[in-house]
Amino acid sequence: MKTLILGIGNPILKDDGVGIHIVRELKKEVKGVDFEEASVSGLELVELLKGYDRVIIVDAIKTENGKPGRIYRLTPDEIPTMHGISPHDVDFRTALEFGEKFIGTMPKKIDIYGIEVDNATEFGEDLTPEVAKSVPLVIKKIKKELQNGS
Repeated sequence: MKTLILGIGNPILKDDGVGIHIVRELKKEVKGVDFEEASVSGLELVELLKGYDRVIIVDAIKTENGKPGRIYRLTPDEIPTMHGISPHDVDFRTALEFGEKFIGTMPKKIDIYGIEVDNATEFGEDLTPEVAKSVPLVIKKIKKELQNGS
């Protein structure tokens, strides 16, 4: 099974870079899968997924009243439909449907790890303390998934 682990975010906007931080650490420890970093969404993101059987996406998430550092494990169907900044942007589910129809085979299994962030708007390369504590936990969860083939 061809697998991609994709970290999404901006590593110079504090907690927004948590997905990138996690992928960089996993890359040191895990072999036999591909790794990518991206700062894109919607249709641009779908192009990266082409040709993979399985994708694990790691990204920052901000929910109302969320506790920084909380880890969410989601599927594309569990992500709420949201409009991007541009009216030309599409949500992730719509982008996947477009990819399946026009680009080619999309991964059959996509899991998303969202880490609740505290500060994703200030410049800085360091994660806030609560978000930083979640990094080894997410790494452990992903490694376990890969070992179990789930």
